[in-house]
Amino acid sequence: MSKRRIRGLIQIAVSAILLAIILRQVHWAEVWDALRRIDVFWLAVAWGLFLLGVVVRAVRWRVLLDALGVHRPLRELTGWYFVGSFFNVILPTGFGGDAVRAAELSQDTGRPGPVVNSVIVDRYLGIMVLLGMGLIAGILRPGTASSGIFAFTAALFAGGLLAAWLLRRSWWANLARHDDLFGRAVRLLRLPGLAEAVAPYDRRAIGRALAASLVFNLLQIGWNVAIGWGLGLRLPVSAYFVFVPLTAVVLLLPAFGGLGVREMSYVGLFGSAGVPQAIALALSLGIYIITVATGLVGGAIYLVGGIRRARKVRTV
Repeated sequence: MSKRRIRGLIQIAVSAILLAIILRQVHWAEVWDALRRIDVFWLAVAWGLFLLGVVVRAVRWRVLLDALGVHRPLRELTGWYFVGSFFNVILPTGFGGDAVRAAELSQDTGRPGPVVNSVIVDRYLGIMVLLGMGLIAGILRPGTASSGIFAFTAALFAGGLLAAWLLRRSWWANLARHDDLFGRAVRLLRLPGLAEAVAPYDRRAIGRALAASLVFNLLQIGWNVAIGWGLGLRLPVSAYFVFVPLTAVVLLLPAFGGLGVREMSYVGLFGSAGVPQAIALALSLGIYIITVATGLVGGAIYLVGGIRRARKVRTV
């Protein structure tokens, strides 16, 4: 059995186990009742914000690609982001969509190195800005979340900044030449290559990408708030600023389409603010609903694109 298949089975198992744990703790009838009573208007608003977020992420991706000399129209990149959302839903990994859009655009441009580079930095900037927003919200509204949640957010943010600073250093190539244990570790982790990949981005490109990340993450907070309102949840908006960043980080963990991991994080985090478990789980499932709906749009785009490519091949 291949390593990829084993990893996929592990991710499916993780989702199944976490979902089983949640369903044992929560009365499913209450969750279903909450979902049935959700205000469709606010669900539609959430989906609209989600769709707009896809376009904003495509803008950020374009900024990063432009900095590397790969110039593609925004319409094309938006389409690949929708396609990526489709594969995020059907593949047993949180990175499936990233891998697909990187592979497809690499094939179109013939420049896999810069494309993969941009996808990694794109994901990193989004998470870092979201964590930063969570920290600011926690500082401005200290009673919103427990000190443990705030400390964990701060640790993740500090770790991300430290990693970025270290990768911007020029010493990795020299360290990799050493034959000691540290030098072998540097080569094993491919740190010289990672440092070289980050180097081309100037302050202007990073600044524009960070601005796009800020807009996107405000939209992400917005669609969480909208679904919460649709469920009759009236938490302070600052609570979403603190909790949503951590749910986004948790989705990087291995799970099938984020199932189980997402639900566990929503129940745990929002439950700490006094939200009933059934409502927190319904909120998570509401996010999953608009994610799947967006994935279906991406699947249709991918299907139409495949048909067009097949026709072009026939006519050549």
